[in-house]
Amino acid sequence: MSATVDSQLFCNFFAGAPFLSVPGRTFKVNEYFLEDLLDATGHVIEEGSRCALRTSYANNETSLWVTGRGGEKRRQVVSLESEVISEVSDDYIGYTMATRRSMDRVDEQAINYDLIEDLLTLLLVDKVKNTTIVPPVSSESSHCFLSTGSILIFLPGMGEIRTLNDRLKSSKLFGDSSRFYIIPMHSSISPTDQRKAFMKPRQGCQKIILGTNILETSVTIADCVCVIDTGLVKEVEQEKKFATSSLKTKWCSKASAKQRRGRAGRVQPGVCCKLYSTRTAQQVMQAQSMPELQRIPLEEVCLSILASKLSSNCMDFLLQAPQPPIEETVQASIGVLEEVGAIESISSNHTGRSIRVETLTPLGHHLAKFPIHVSLSKMLIYGSLFKVLDRSLTIAASLSVKSPFSTNIDNAQQAAAAHKSFAHSSSDFFTVCNVFDAYVEALKSGGHSNAKRFCDKNYLNKASLMEIYDLRIQFLQLLTQIGFVKKGVIPKSDDLAASIYNTHGTKDEVLNVVICAGLYPNIAHALKSSNGEISLWHKEQSLHFHSSSVNFKIKHLPSADWVVFHEKFVTSKTFVSGTSFVKPFSLLLSGDHIQVRHGERSVVVDDWMVLKVAAQTAVMFREVRYEIARTLSRMIEDVGGKSTYTDEKDAFLDGVVKLLSCEEY
Repeated sequence: MSATVDSQLFCNFFAGAPFLSVPGRTFKVNEYFLEDLLDATGHVIEEGSRCALRTSYANNETSLWVTGRGGEKRRQVVSLESEVISEVSDDYIGYTMATRRSMDRVDEQAINYDLIEDLLTLLLVDKVKNTTIVPPVSSESSHCFLSTGSILIFLPGMGEIRTLNDRLKSSKLFGDSSRFYIIPMHSSISPTDQRKAFMKPRQGCQKIILGTNILETSVTIADCVCVIDTGLVKEVEQEKKFATSSLKTKWCSKASAKQRRGRAGRVQPGVCCKLYSTRTAQQVMQAQSMPELQRIPLEEVCLSILASKLSSNCMDFLLQAPQPPIEETVQASIGVLEEVGAIESISSNHTGRSIRVETLTPLGHHLAKFPIHVSLSKMLIYGSLFKVLDRSLTIAASLSVKSPFSTNIDNAQQAAAAHKSFAHSSSDFFTVCNVFDAYVEALKSGGHSNAKRFCDKNYLNKASLMEIYDLRIQFLQLLTQIGFVKKGVIPKSDDLAASIYNTHGTKDEVLNVVICAGLYPNIAHALKSSNGEISLWHKEQSLHFHSSSVNFKIKHLPSADWVVFHEKFVTSKTFVSGTSFVKPFSLLLSGDHIQVRHGERSVVVDDWMVLKVAAQTAVMFREVRYEIARTLSRMIEDVGGKSTYTDEKDAFLDGVVKLLSCEEY
């Protein structure tokens, strides 16, 4: 059990179970906070730098009439910024004035890679100058102490690890492999590469290990003498408004910070350099991390409960947890699963009270095998069924990571122009596919160095594109494990474009069906007003394209006037991002309830989407949806894919593709 776990919580959960404490041997670790590190290194955070708070001085400007020679007058805006920044708070009295000014303007959640390099230089290169950051040993041996052990740097995620790894390896000092051995540590790195962190380096070489919070517990690096802690962690949180999850960078808990510090005191004394202030440690960080059941979407948890037959009511089962989620969160997850067609709920009377009985549909049985969000799982399943797997993998992976488009304040216009060269006319998802395909082409033609030049030239986030590349392979392996892709048919992810699972890969109308199936019910209706402006509506809610969407400044509606979107969020207005225009057939395949209005020659999907399609078309799509459900049901028992059934399934789905290709609107 972890030394920082809330032991009383579990004692109470197990009806007053006895608590035994077995103290282990630990060594003293000297702690140094951000203000100490700035003082020791002389690092200054300049106003307007990437690591400074974006303070607005709009209220500190005034307009004056200035009279020049000859009596000519002109109006001039005078900034009072210099008066504002001249004041220094009293929070860090005792430190240098440069440090106090830096602490007043620092954005502590912005990772300061320059400070990390300065700190490493002071500790490992200019050791004679270091009289402040010392381990709890005699001053005579402190320099030798830091010269022989390894340095462990805690970063929030893989993207930050790659950024620092690239910086250090390109540095004249730390890029010297005979003196420093840079080792990334992350859950996605192979076990073989992870073992390098525990190996003893050759004589005269020092290890610098870059890792995430996976190194907090159950890992002991025997020669670790120094921990550099950003204090940040990436955690999945539930967005209740969107019924989706997001990966957010936030402060770790005090318990986690204690664990990180202890990595340097397991087998010998050490030092811990914290890239955040004492104020943040004392006033901002929480004592314990919020349990996952209370902060993440529970769709996967509910699917696992039903698939394992632990209960037929997810809420009743989850209420038994030591720290159960609130009922609103569970019901929201059940609602999402019902909307995507993964479960069915019916009321049942039991011992005089009415309860909800939840059961998995055939689709739900397949979705339960994926350790990812149900919307992405459904997109992958439909992508393999309809043989548009290549771009389906790219889109699903891109929705799991940060945007590949980098923002650039100094060259905003150049960045926008570069991004525009990849833009699809009406789909953000197709735009990402264009970016990824170009990146892979650069990678194939000239390796990682050429791919980096490509990303720099086009203002793209190389770390995000590499994550998309890796996730595509992982998703393909998942599809193979559960039987939607035959083993050995696709040896590598790069070969997907020419595979049998990508026969219809160039047909945008088919891919739009797959996207819509995954993201449904995130649908909006686009209407053009008399003044030419385009408005979006989800039922009675007004929506707006976000500026990051290719549809942000759209002036003319394409042939379709329905939009599928990935996220919805509120700032000054309610915005949607990750958008694509789709046609009615996509909605007929994705929606739940279809009502045919014979007299009006229209169809109503899920009680609010009115589609101008023939009644016989709606009836036909009812049958198509039934056949898709039957296909998924048969695949539960037929994971190996028997030849006769596979041929029958392929013939049916190829017929659906022909139907989609004939749509006119």
